[in-house]
Amino acid sequence: MRRYASRCPVCRTTSPPTTTPAAAEKEAHHHRQALHAGHHPDGQTTEELDRRGRRYATMSPLIATHARMSDTFADMRHHGGMGRVLWSEALAWLTLTSSALAGLWALAAAL
Repeated sequence: MRRYASRCPVCRTTSPPTTTPAAAEKEAHHHRQALHAGHHPDGQTTEELDRRGRRYATMSPLIATHARMSDTFADMRHHGGMGRVLWSEALAWLTLTSSALAGLWALAAAL
């Protein structure tokens, strides 16, 4: 399950996590109406979050890949849950490591 949040750089606030981009946009609309008189603050965005509430845009590519894989593996077992499942993190690291080793093996075999 994907999670989204709206972020206002003027107020330096982030909305609570939602499950759809439309719900995050609705939160942003309410925020604009209440605090900015309907104006769009420069840089207001809707971003995707991982299970821990971290924004994918601020992560390095390797960490973002691990977080997305871990979230996907956790959702296979606990669809709709917001908790972190240890086995999903371990399986994500195992998948990334085995993919890297397979790539190195293929490169070594090609040389």
